[in-house]
Amino acid sequence: METILADDRERDSRVPEWLARCETIELKMARLSCGDYALGTRCGIERKTAEDLALSIVDGRLFRQMNALRLRYDRPLLLIEGLTPGSSIARVPWHAIQGALVSAAAVFGVPVLHAADAEESARLIVTAARQLERSFSDGYARPGYRPKGFRKRALFILQGLSRVGPKRAAALFDAFGSVRAVMTAEEGALEGVPWIGPSIARSILRAVGPDPTKPGARVELKKEEA
Repeated sequence: METILADDRERDSRVPEWLARCETIELKMARLSCGDYALGTRCGIERKTAEDLALSIVDGRLFRQMNALRLRYDRPLLLIEGLTPGSSIARVPWHAIQGALVSAAAVFGVPVLHAADAEESARLIVTAARQLERSFSDGYARPGYRPKGFRKRALFILQGLSRVGPKRAAALFDAFGSVRAVMTAEEGALEGVPWIGPSIARSILRAVGPDPTKPGARVELKKEEA
């Protein structure tokens, strides 16, 4: 059963109401630091109605939110609800709305999903939760771009760690100097790196696995693989 966290400020949107009806989902309400929905620690979703999208473009809030999502989650998503293509909204012309959505996807790397109403938003969130759970349990092959140069390759590898994006990868590399040093670092040393902290340090250690030179490490590894 997948767990979905919903920001408590989303109660009036009716999306949590539809999510609560799904028997395969455990819904929890909380105050999220960024985004409106969190699928574990991997995926964060910012949901906006068409009007809120327009207002967030005007006051610049949209791009701050996209940047926060990108830094916080491995798989950020922007979910737009009730947007009619070609229409101006809250005096924001359609070309400006299109440009903002292109920036979200191309500049900030946040894919954009569209839903007609709260029910469809809930269905998309549930579908994302299921597919992410399946992809992470089966392993995820990163296609395409392979960087050249020692630093760029190191940052690329470090961004494969759970909850480590570009900013945290750079902080880890600058602190330790190599991927090997990051992978062999103790929890306390990882916690001392800017933007890492205890929670992410533990995520990194879980991803790296136990030190095979320590007593009992091989036994623990076999249990995890089983």
